[in-house]
Amino acid sequence: MPKKPKTIKVTVDKSHLLTLGEKMYVESIELLRELVNNAYDADATEVNVIISPDKIAVEDNGIGMNEKGLNQFFIIGSREKVTKSVSPRFGRKRIGQFGIGKFAVLSAANRFTVESKKGKWLYSVIFDKKKWQETTSWELPIEKDLASPLRQDGTKVILSDLTRKFNLSDIERYLKESLPLRVKKFTVFLNRKRITPYYIPGKGIPIDINTMYGKIEGEIVIAASSQLVEKQGIECRVKQVLIKRELFGMDPSKYGAGRITGSVNCDFLPITSARDEFIHDSPKYQLFYKVIQGKLRVVLDELQKEADKRSIKKMSRALKEVLDKIKEALKVNPDLTPSGKIVARRQKVSAGELESRGISLKPSSAEATKGKEKKKGEKVEEIKKKILSSCVKRIRFKKLGITCSIAHLGESGPEVYSIKNAIYINQDHPLYQKLYKKHDQLILHLLRLVTQEIIIMKRLRLSLLFRLLKCRANY
Repeated sequence: MPKKPKTIKVTVDKSHLLTLGEKMYVESIELLRELVNNAYDADATEVNVIISPDKIAVEDNGIGMNEKGLNQFFIIGSREKVTKSVSPRFGRKRIGQFGIGKFAVLSAANRFTVESKKGKWLYSVIFDKKKWQETTSWELPIEKDLASPLRQDGTKVILSDLTRKFNLSDIERYLKESLPLRVKKFTVFLNRKRITPYYIPGKGIPIDINTMYGKIEGEIVIAASSQLVEKQGIECRVKQVLIKRELFGMDPSKYGAGRITGSVNCDFLPITSARDEFIHDSPKYQLFYKVIQGKLRVVLDELQKEADKRSIKKMSRALKEVLDKIKEALKVNPDLTPSGKIVARRQKVSAGELESRGISLKPSSAEATKGKEKKKGEKVEEIKKKILSSCVKRIRFKKLGITCSIAHLGESGPEVYSIKNAIYINQDHPLYQKLYKKHDQLILHLLRLVTQEIIIMKRLRLSLLFRLLKCRANY
């Protein structure tokens, strides 16, 4: 007769369970989200959160729980909401997944009471952390009494013997962000004040995309002003609950990024048990990330184009004013207008006169200039590429046979750059950005840039630059 194999019993220590509840969330305030979400899953239309110095109460008018429901409520890691993922009354997609969120209350209280009315009965269970730890039993006593006919179905969770203090304004701010407040027939009150979702005025761009895993829906908002956006990034939600904000690779310093906000909901995204992060290496999340990233790039490109149109209009007027001033200065000093033999003679200008611009017309030696020419050539090609990809507005100045344009050459790019007879003003340069809204200073800035480029382009002697500067200053 075969010998019966020995076995060992797998158990979980009570202290470990309590620690799990206490440490599961980064902030204790998140327990309120879990309690309100439980009410949402129970088809509540109204939830009242009452905060006082000695206790916290969360009461809802959902379907309530009987003895069987409460027994299910206290099962650790219950998959009830996974197998029955849709609520019975309103068909809501249930938020809860892991069945351990209710123990988040242990991060802020030593005792919590669950009272639930279903039908004509009122059921009550008290969980006292200290007493429960002192016994070897895992069972909790439950009371059943006839309920008052004036009390409606629903559940009330009361936290007492608090170990943490909560700031009312912090709670309100957190609930505004984290709860599914935009869902119909779901209202939350905090100390009898209704909590409403944040509204940021601006242009809304709807998101409604079907993928192989499910739907992505929501709205990207371009706020009327960046000052209206307290926190950068798109709210990423699962079952209408905020998980985190994400920039999707946006450069916060890029034009328009500070105005981008909004909220997208994607129920198929896998999340961590603490519900504060996505599982990034999952193909579902990677698809979601790429889709929203692509949408944001289009939005930012459109914002840049609109800004360029406004900038081009303003710069066109400013450049015209600048060129008119130079034109008048040249009328007063016709000898400064380079043409014919004068240009040919001035082509022989010495290298020393242009050293301040870093331009050498006479290479010192082949070896010394080879590396420099290569670097210079690479830099020139890089700038040319930027010019070709920029939104450029050209203004011709027939008197000198040149054109002035504005282009995006980057914050670290030169203030101005010339190619043959074309002058490009870098509108990304910090000095340009600083002076953009100051008309008179912007005009002087452009005068300086255009004048110095004309001097170099036409091989004028640098001593003549001061005459032209002096002339232009009088206009």
